[in-house]
Amino acid sequence: MSTRPTGTILDDDRLLELRETDETAASQLAVEVTPVAEYMGASSGDQIGWDVDQHGDQPMLVFSGIEDAATTSAPYPRELREENGEIVAPVPDPLVRAEPPMGLGIALEVYDAGRPLLFDAITAGETIGLVPIRFDDGEAYRAEPLPDVGDDSDPVAEEVIEREGRGDPTPRPETMDAPIDSDVLESALAEAGGDVSEADVIGILEAVETHDLVGTGDHVAGVPPLSVDERAVCLLPEDVWTERLGPELEAKAVDVDTDVLSFARDIHDRQARILIDAAETTEYQGVVDEYALVVTDARDTTEWDVAEPETNR
Repeated sequence: MSTRPTGTILDDDRLLELRETDETAASQLAVEVTPVAEYMGASSGDQIGWDVDQHGDQPMLVFSGIEDAATTSAPYPRELREENGEIVAPVPDPLVRAEPPMGLGIALEVYDAGRPLLFDAITAGETIGLVPIRFDDGEAYRAEPLPDVGDDSDPVAEEVIEREGRGDPTPRPETMDAPIDSDVLESALAEAGGDVSEADVIGILEAVETHDLVGTGDHVAGVPPLSVDERAVCLLPEDVWTERLGPELEAKAVDVDTDVLSFARDIHDRQARILIDAAETTEYQGVVDEYALVVTDARDTTEWDVAEPETNR
């Protein structure tokens, strides 16, 4: 999108802080936006959609309010939340990681919340622009990687943002960095009828993949994992989501809601069965119902020693 900010929201001495958040699995960082929310007439629970633009030679995060029904089509939907008495807006991880001008160029692994990045907020109509100004210790923000951050970019985030800039439809698996087809996610959300937060579901799906919690080495069925369409279908113990994946996500500071975790399991199960059907194999008949099906990026499955369930994690 292209915005041309026309006004400022904040007083000269008030900047917005990019801080850590543990309220949603979909974003590791959030901007404190209480004065912006007051300006917008927004409150905790309202939906927003994110994008990125430029302000001079700086990348600028932009967001605007969206209807609940639009969250299934918006590339980066998030929900305003209240934390410690302040309204915060979770920032999509890809927009934080991507190199300027397609993002802030901040590596989440080394971001120091003790010296947070501060933003000025400006407005163009109903769109809010967040311009990075400086860090809390006074160091000016530069549109380049932070100190001690390598030059490696985030190709997933950059490709997604570039695709959106061209106006191309964005496949949701690339947007959320998880091996789930967009129609599988959207149909499951539609059936849920708004009972679960899409942002939280995406966060769990993304975290399982980005933290590499499942691979073919975890497969426990008496048949090999299935490799199809550059993805692998792994058959894991039936209780793996509650007994292992949930606790491992929490250990990595991912907020885990039991209903969202169950919903993520159902999406993986649905996706896995679609891939098995597409492979036109009978090898898994009568087997899949005994396990939890988890889809992950394809691993090398050409040499596989079939193991009994009790010998695996």
